[in-house]
Amino acid sequence: MKKILLAAMILFAALNGYSQEKESSIEVRGIAKIDREVESYLIDFAIIDELREDDGKKTYEDIKKAFFAQAKAAGFEESRFKEDKMGYQTLQYYREGSLYTFETRSKDELLKVAKLANGVVVNIISTRSKFKPVKDSKKLYETAFSDSKEKAASIAKAINRKLGAAITVTDLSSPEPGSEENLTYRPITDQYYYLSVKFLIE
Repeated sequence: MKKILLAAMILFAALNGYSQEKESSIEVRGIAKIDREVESYLIDFAIIDELREDDGKKTYEDIKKAFFAQAKAAGFEESRFKEDKMGYQTLQYYREGSLYTFETRSKDELLKVAKLANGVVVNIISTRSKFKPVKDSKKLYETAFSDSKEKAASIAKAINRKLGAAITVTDLSSPEPGSEENLTYRPITDQYYYLSVKFLIE
């Protein structure tokens, strides 16, 4: 009885191994470059009260008034600066002040308005880009899948096997590219869409 049981176990293991061999697979990652179009540029200014040791220094209201007068002289109305008091609190300056965000579709305007900062009581906190939604998601998926299939075919050929059907596909990217990211005046970095695809090999 024990011999029969042992023989059955050996046969099962052999069949399982044969099945696994027949079901061999490879998993590769496919990528596709995302064409991102900038919708607008944003720049955040912190206007901060001076550290006063006497009554001769300007108040926060004086500093803010002077900033917006300078902005208007440069061609920017005060209404284009959106105040964010809560955002200012997170900066932890522990002085009277506020955070203002300026948004524009022109990079030239962004660079021009940045000159309003003086590094003392008017500081640039961050610059960002807001992107439009991806236009052709289907093409993105198809390109990434095609890339993964091409890689898998090359691997299969290298080991003298034939590429079979795709059996699993995993989306490795975030649902939507970030609508905003730090820019700091450097070129916008390329962003890619990733798929992980498992193929059978014969």
